[in-house]
Amino acid sequence: MKTLFQNGIVVNSNLSAELDILVENQLITGLFQRGTFIDSDSANTTVVDATGLHILPGGVDPHCHVGFTSGQFTSLDNYEEATRAAVCGGTTTIVDFAIPELGESSLEALMRQKKRIHNSFCDSAMHGCIVNLNSDVNEIVSEFEAQGVRTIKMFTTYRGEVMANSETIMEVMKGLLKIGGMVYVHSEADHIISENQLVAIQNNQIDSSFHHRTRSELAETISVAEVIAMAETIGAPVYFVHQSCRGAVDQVAHSKAFGRSVFSESVLHHLVLDDSVYESENPERFVCCPPIRSRETVDALLEVLKNGDVDTLGSDHCCYNLEQKELVKHDVRYMPNGLPGVETRISVGLGKLVMQWGLPIERFVAISSTNPAKLNGLFPKKGIIAPGSDADIVLWDLNSKHTITGTSLHMATDYTPYEGIETSAKHIATYVRGTIVAKNSQPLEKNKIGKFISAEMINFNLK
Repeated sequence: MKTLFQNGIVVNSNLSAELDILVENQLITGLFQRGTFIDSDSANTTVVDATGLHILPGGVDPHCHVGFTSGQFTSLDNYEEATRAAVCGGTTTIVDFAIPELGESSLEALMRQKKRIHNSFCDSAMHGCIVNLNSDVNEIVSEFEAQGVRTIKMFTTYRGEVMANSETIMEVMKGLLKIGGMVYVHSEADHIISENQLVAIQNNQIDSSFHHRTRSELAETISVAEVIAMAETIGAPVYFVHQSCRGAVDQVAHSKAFGRSVFSESVLHHLVLDDSVYESENPERFVCCPPIRSRETVDALLEVLKNGDVDTLGSDHCCYNLEQKELVKHDVRYMPNGLPGVETRISVGLGKLVMQWGLPIERFVAISSTNPAKLNGLFPKKGIIAPGSDADIVLWDLNSKHTITGTSLHMATDYTPYEGIETSAKHIATYVRGTIVAKNSQPLEKNKIGKFISAEMINFNLK
């Protein structure tokens, strides 16, 4: 069977055009000017009429945590639940993190997490994670490569849990450089955060309403500067997750200007929300790291997004529920950090960033799909509507206003940080490798065709 998508506006990172799309055997096999394709085998072709709709490549979410354990808390979703939510929100590939638990090696964490990938609605790739080097870094990196993983996350904070020291970060950079891989860094200076938190305790301001004061922008920018210096010293690429302020992004842009492979990821909640959420009745619902920033900082971050200095848009999806969020809301040092967002990244992003704030839709496709695919070794199978690529296709109506509510979503939680936000982007259908898996924001339960996909060579050229 073949599928022909007709009469829609196809959007890639470099064009929007009135094109028809032919899909055969899970792949896109042709793009045609609207109405020019002549089908000699129409009896075996399903026609999808996309009149009035935009057709985007399936979203690639570079930053998801599925069943993630931190401290005493574990996020609540498995792969079936996380990917169900993903496809209902227009994402067709998620990239999860295999973060070691206490006493677990990096490779053991990877194998554990890969075994969990079943009954999935969409495809999944994986980042490794290294905290300590207990054996030769080249052996570890080779094992990851054999398992289809070329990106390794490292933390400069969370001392005693997942924090890696500077020497370890540099050694892993060197190891990944040999296989064309890249370090992903959560960059906040732990000693600055410790001081921020000490002051907060002294002032009796350590509960969730003061969370944004316990992890300063300075903690982020000073750490980014140090990690960039490490990468420049050895000529290694580096990717910064969830950069929340212009100061951090500007440092990356400055390094790029000298031809270095340095990349900035932003996440949706740092672009849409501001720190007034910590003045609400339920500030614990918005505890994440880095925290939601001031309106001034958010506006500055939107400016660098528009000028092209932000490379990717992630969700940093962590599926905690209200009970978990409320349990220790009096002390942010022990709260579960993170927000649910894999389902809302594209719809809220299209509504707010594109339709409301004027980001070109092609640029949105670049940061939400194409660039994440490139920087995770998944391009051109993912992240583009082109002959030879997987038929990961999403249909959107961009002129249908509706309000985001937690009760209408599919994530394994009982709230959304975007409650009450209006968006004009309505999900119509999601196809994974040519199979429809969600329609009108509802999953098709019988079509769970997701699988693990291995990373190939990373494409560092985002132009």
